[in-house]
Amino acid sequence: MTQLFLHGFGTRYDLPAPLVLYLFVGGFVVVVSFVLVALFAGDRLGERAVRYPRRRARLLDPLVNSRAVRIAGRALGPAWLLAVIVTGFFGSPTAYYNPAEYLVWVYFWALLVVLSGAVGNLWDWVNPWIPLHAALDRLSPSPLKPRPLPKRLGIWPAVALYFLFAYLELASGVAAFPAAIAAVALAYSVLTVAGMLVFGRDPWLSHAEPFTLLFGIVGRFAPIETDTDRRSRQQAVYVRPWGVGLLRDEPTSWDWIVFVILMLSTLAFDGLLATPFWRAIQPFFYQLGGQAAGRTIALIALTGTFLLAFVLVMRLVMLLGWPEGLDRQPVLRTMGAFAFTLVPIALVYNAAHNYTYITIQAQLLIPLLADPLQKGWHLLPLPPAAGYRPNFAIASPVIVWYAQVVLIVLGHVIAVYLAHLRAGERFKRAVQVLQSQYPMLALMVLYTITSLWILAQPVTKEV
Repeated sequence: MTQLFLHGFGTRYDLPAPLVLYLFVGGFVVVVSFVLVALFAGDRLGERAVRYPRRRARLLDPLVNSRAVRIAGRALGPAWLLAVIVTGFFGSPTAYYNPAEYLVWVYFWALLVVLSGAVGNLWDWVNPWIPLHAALDRLSPSPLKPRPLPKRLGIWPAVALYFLFAYLELASGVAAFPAAIAAVALAYSVLTVAGMLVFGRDPWLSHAEPFTLLFGIVGRFAPIETDTDRRSRQQAVYVRPWGVGLLRDEPTSWDWIVFVILMLSTLAFDGLLATPFWRAIQPFFYQLGGQAAGRTIALIALTGTFLLAFVLVMRLVMLLGWPEGLDRQPVLRTMGAFAFTLVPIALVYNAAHNYTYITIQAQLLIPLLADPLQKGWHLLPLPPAAGYRPNFAIASPVIVWYAQVVLIVLGHVIAVYLAHLRAGERFKRAVQVLQSQYPMLALMVLYTITSLWILAQPVTKEV
């Protein structure tokens, strides 16, 4: 039997075919998509380039505006948080038998992100801290007057907290300890609710709460879009093509750019940790201060590398798109606009990397529902966790690999398409648009090859 322990548990498979073939085909498909986009969308310039079709979906209006659905979501979030804290502190110390590990790493960090990209931003419905803040605000004897959050902070607080979350998952060494996860969940809940009370709910969530920002960005990729109807003041639902929502409301500052780059670099580092390449270079980093410090330094270095590569490519993009010079052009705003075109890469890599989490590990929570604290209870007629065997029907080695290949290539094709449309909006003539995208094409091909290489590494362990 082969098994790899990712974040304390998980299964991955060896590559069923020669790696070089997949790398070549993946990169070739991205190049072909670039040619097709240039042929069929190369003449879209200005605002027309980023204007996308959307259709009214009136059948979904009752669901989105349903009071019952909203109440259920507001109840589900705190219930999830309470389950993480209680089972983390009082359940089994072994990750495999503790629901907290599955609720955090599988259902929240893997499944909810993928679903939000596939359907729409679900976090706004189940965010556990919104109802907690509302309850405390109502219980307060006098209305709390929020303090203004300094504008100069931007979303840097969210960037810092997102990095700390990545540290917890990838470098701290405690991600597989349920009690540590429960303690972090409790402490973070106190911080978040306190921040919402002091600075106001919306300012704190939109500037300092990284998961709200993350799911907001991922939700722009989704095909569901909502607007407030002026007459009824209810939500009107529209359907749009996947990915095009990322062309709206681009960021204009370094904090947003760094946040998007972190989305990419943390996922890449997560996959890198399971490769022989990391095992070869980890002694160098570990001698800098141990495992936690070494991994943290490596994560910072990888993030810096990703950021530097993006900035250099963007300078080339703008140089080719604006041959008359950069001095008079909004350089930072343009880099921010193109940063969101990288989001599909992060989203599909998250889905590919966590494919077995979603299809296999998610099933392992089922038997734990009968005895969540491992006290010998029989709350439900379910088999014991020790004897439970998940269904591998959609997770055979071949299916896993080809699903990962399709996801990675498709995500990069969408990124190429979005980058071309963004270039059409920013640059003046079709020839400049085409020329400007050569560096972006090289970056997308490199991302594709690197992603497939990481996923294809022999990361199984004999047990």
